[in-house]
Amino acid sequence: MSFLAKLSQSPRLITLAACGAIVATIPANPAFAAPTSPSSYQSSCQNIGVSGATLTAQCRRINGTFNNTSILIRGIYNDNGVLRYTSNATAASSYQSSCRNIGVSGATLTAQCRRINGTFNNTSILIRGIYNDNGVLRYS
Repeated sequence: MSFLAKLSQSPRLITLAACGAIVATIPANPAFAAPTSPSSYQSSCQNIGVSGATLTAQCRRINGTFNNTSILIRGIYNDNGVLRYTSNATAASSYQSSCRNIGVSGATLTAQCRRINGTFNNTSILIRGIYNDNGVLRYS
């Protein structure tokens, strides 16, 4: 008797196979997936800068005044001269230990990052998931 014939005779096997197919499509750790939403802080913040892995800005409050605020940029690392996101969105960024001339323009982080061979590569990455919450930078 073929496997499919046996499978069709056993409701438990069908249920088990269906559950396995569903579980296989769920990310291993969805809580730590890299943020995918674009950042929006740059539309209501000014004097945006970066120092190491800390993003700083003056962000507009609802009443129109500006607040000095900062947030740690999470989950970015240097992959042989290229800035990339880790699979753990809550992980501390590590790019700043092997990159120089780190800057930010809007929501784009730029740097010269060291390759394994010791040379530096110009690279950039979009900072994702940060927004202005009434004058305070937060992750969505």
